[in-house]
Amino acid sequence: MKVIIFGAGKTGQYLTRVMTIEGHEVTVIETDSAVCSKLNSLYDISIIESDGIKKDVFNEETFDSCDLFIAVTSLDELNIMACSVAKKLGAGLTVARIRNEDYGKMDDVVALQSLGVDLVIHPEKEISKELLNLVSLPNATDVYELYGGKILIVSTIVKANSNIIGKSLKEISKIYDLSALRAVVVEKGPDAIIPRGDYIVKEDDKIYAIAEKENVDTVFKIAGCTEEKNKDIMINGSGKIARTIAQELEKRGNLDIKIIVSDKDKANYFSEILPNSLVVHGEATDVDILAAEGIMDMDFFLALTDNDESNMVASLLANHLKVKKTITLIEKTDYFPITKTIGLQRCINSSIATSNAIMRFVRHGNVQASSTLKGIDIEAITFKVSPENRYIDRPLRNVKFPQNTIIGVIVRDGRIFVPSGENKIIPGDEIVVFSEKSSIISVEKMFA
Repeated sequence: MKVIIFGAGKTGQYLTRVMTIEGHEVTVIETDSAVCSKLNSLYDISIIESDGIKKDVFNEETFDSCDLFIAVTSLDELNIMACSVAKKLGAGLTVARIRNEDYGKMDDVVALQSLGVDLVIHPEKEISKELLNLVSLPNATDVYELYGGKILIVSTIVKANSNIIGKSLKEISKIYDLSALRAVVVEKGPDAIIPRGDYIVKEDDKIYAIAEKENVDTVFKIAGCTEEKNKDIMINGSGKIARTIAQELEKRGNLDIKIIVSDKDKANYFSEILPNSLVVHGEATDVDILAAEGIMDMDFFLALTDNDESNMVASLLANHLKVKKTITLIEKTDYFPITKTIGLQRCINSSIATSNAIMRFVRHGNVQASSTLKGIDIEAITFKVSPENRYIDRPLRNVKFPQNTIIGVIVRDGRIFVPSGENKIIPGDEIVVFSEKSSIISVEKMFA
């Protein structure tokens, strides 16, 4: 697929990495020469150093055979206009990242699709959805939705009291009924693998499992987690993400919400728009303020400022003060490999949330959706099996999959089940495949 990315900020750079690893032909248009040099040294891509929309860049030659155009500059208006021009020049699909909420209401006046924008991504909405899932499932460290939330991919940490420690996945299947769920990824330190039946589970393993929503509690039970409440929530931050999640949590009701805001004017503004939350003017890195506001009684602490380092310090401080669960907004994806090492378990990132929303939309062929798992180069892809697929009616144990690839579940006529080696796929099946990014093109050749 030929992809053009317009804007190479944090999200543009992350998308460049994802697309390049998957083997797509990528062109980046960026104004910052230092960023262009950085990307040129990291990836085998085409780079055009240019600002705005200019004829020497936005022309039929550049956009010849362009399958996907993604506009992620810092200006919403520029992203919309760039998509409009790209569509007229022959781009297949166009995606615009938009932060201004007013543009979300534009369809009442003029449909953005009529302007050439096929998909609008609102990062704050995407990341708020992830935050709500994490608050709803307090034992999860990551949550990803499939089929509108009917199927979830959740990760959790194996506790010391779990009776699966020291047992293989095959042995565990004889103790628990795993017909409705499957362990698909195990993360241990910096490494992540797709486990087979002989994998021996260890304490502190971070296990990703796929299951129907009503069965995810079984995952936590097997991992040794206890039932947790999530009534008292403290939020630190005053940006769009903090505001959006606070508003969504207020809608749920029955929650005691406190918000720490460092800016006095924003604290007053939050007090006006969040009538059911207690807004406190102060710094979340001030132990006295945190103690005075009862942080040790909190079920969740959400660090959602615009500064990664402040968020990390605030969450570590909350951990030190024995807060049960913390969620940390980290926008620099380079930090993700060290988050567990320093003691941060639940981390969110708007670039990854944006990328996953885009990839759910732009997959081609028989691909229904895809999601990148945070901090590791493994992706979950949903394929629809066509009648022409050569692997139909063949036992899965006889199918040679690329390295580090596994089928998580099969959805057949609305019924979801975990396949064994004896199962066969049939036309119309939807299969959720987990694979290393380096193997995705091979997997797509098999099923897309």
